[in-house]
Amino acid sequence: MELIDVIDPQGQVVGRAPREQIYSQKLPHRIVHVLVERDDGKVFLQRRSRQMTFMPGHLCTSAGGHVGAGEAPLEAARRELLEELGLEGSLAPVAEFVFDDGHHRRIFLYRARLEGPLRFSEREVDGGLFLAPDELGRLLDEPCHPQLWPCLERLFPGPSADARTRWKPSSTR
Repeated sequence: MELIDVIDPQGQVVGRAPREQIYSQKLPHRIVHVLVERDDGKVFLQRRSRQMTFMPGHLCTSAGGHVGAGEAPLEAARRELLEELGLEGSLAPVAEFVFDDGHHRRIFLYRARLEGPLRFSEREVDGGLFLAPDELGRLLDEPCHPQLWPCLERLFPGPSADARTRWKPSSTR
């Protein structure tokens, strides 16, 4: 059973609960996302496995997931990067922000440089694509995880904001 820390509005841990309870009761919790960049400035976006129960086949950040109970966000980001893409390396913090679509989540966004080949987790990742900031408009016709655009806007403020004005979230399609 996966336990996740429950947080207060300021991001302080106030308890823990199983993942199912976190979502059934919409308890506030922490999420990490990592955007992996190549030397040419293109960022990798993973396509979630079609076997996933939540948003299968949707494009998302390079790697991401829940911060486990007792885990620090940076530890969780490193774990997710290794689990999903087989990558290890240094991570740089980009932003910490609240994503609230009726369910409060505190997002910790990191960036990493691509050093070595990507090795996809068959259970979680069905490949993906590399995009430059000026190519983000290509996402307009793709199913995207709702937390992807807020992360891209913090990494690439100008180009992603321009593209997002024309984007409609997957949940409204």
